[in-house]
Amino acid sequence: MFITLMSLLLTCQMQAGTATFATQRLQGMASYLKLSQLDTLQTGVCEAYRYQGRTLVVRVNEWGEVEHIGLKLFPSALRVIYPSPIYDFLERYLLERNASPRETETGTKMGWDKVHFGVGTAATALSLDSTAEFSENHVDLKVYRVEWAVNGQVKLQFSFDMDYQLMSGCTEIELEKRFLHILSRQKTLAVIPSALEFPHDANEYVYKGGTFISSKVRGDRYYTKQDGQWHLVSSMNRPTQSIANVLLDANSDPRIGLTVVSDQYGYNTDSLHTTYRQFLQQCINEGCEPYYGMKTKETGSYTGTVFLVNRKGGYLHMLSVRVPTTVVTAPELSIVFGRLYTYIPLFNVSTRILNPNDYQTYQ
Repeated sequence: MFITLMSLLLTCQMQAGTATFATQRLQGMASYLKLSQLDTLQTGVCEAYRYQGRTLVVRVNEWGEVEHIGLKLFPSALRVIYPSPIYDFLERYLLERNASPRETETGTKMGWDKVHFGVGTAATALSLDSTAEFSENHVDLKVYRVEWAVNGQVKLQFSFDMDYQLMSGCTEIELEKRFLHILSRQKTLAVIPSALEFPHDANEYVYKGGTFISSKVRGDRYYTKQDGQWHLVSSMNRPTQSIANVLLDANSDPRIGLTVVSDQYGYNTDSLHTTYRQFLQQCINEGCEPYYGMKTKETGSYTGTVFLVNRKGGYLHMLSVRVPTTVVTAPELSIVFGRLYTYIPLFNVSTRILNPNDYQTYQ
């Protein structure tokens, strides 16, 4: 016991506090794995814990919550160079499949998960570490196949749907509540935009951001050249393009408010007032790509839908918006009103239910 405690003290910096967890699933894991001293861990990664001799990864976020517990299966460099939402899932899930008590509700439900092993079993993960060669293939919004090889021989291979409830370890209700909780404390930053190749012989440029469900639901941003400099279009002479820029640009004016009603499971609702930029940056930080479709023009406002699509997580957030034209002329006085639906699964849902014919061309 003394040696274990000293190992923790030497390996992980500590601070006083009470352990809190990002999800209920992680709290349950900490209990049955008997992970002590979690309340003393500082923000960052700790690798001092073990399960059957295997190194565990425990990560604490900036709010002091334990946000990840899992087998160490990936080198830190891989996570930085090729970020993916599946790393945490695979480390946590394979640990759970080996360690969770089968007589519990969680243990029973894991037997129903649509995770299909082609080579090896969950127990094979206990013979692997972060030096094994990992590869993944996926179909956007649909399915993953992953495998680990040692000396060129595949040791473990399985596939799973892009079901974000499975990947996050959260129920739909918990995901919805957690989204609003994180949004309430989300920090907004100046985002460095990607370098664009503007034309030398023109004064107008459209950055093609792709489409979603319809050619009229787009991720395009619109630029104009003024005094030799390129700027996003922001003029009531071009209102539809200007509003599209506001709704899709991660650096939109931080003074534009957002009052949102969140439709939740079981016909419940919740509401929150924040800034539009704060909302958009949270979605982008999750890995979502924004698209906007315009529906109607009304006196002093436009209505439409912002789709925040996470192609590697298999879901989208959908924000139905009413946008006052003052977001262009007086952003400091403007509030966007929206109705939000979070974590809509797409791995088993046709995009036809999103009503692709409701939108108009706004170029």
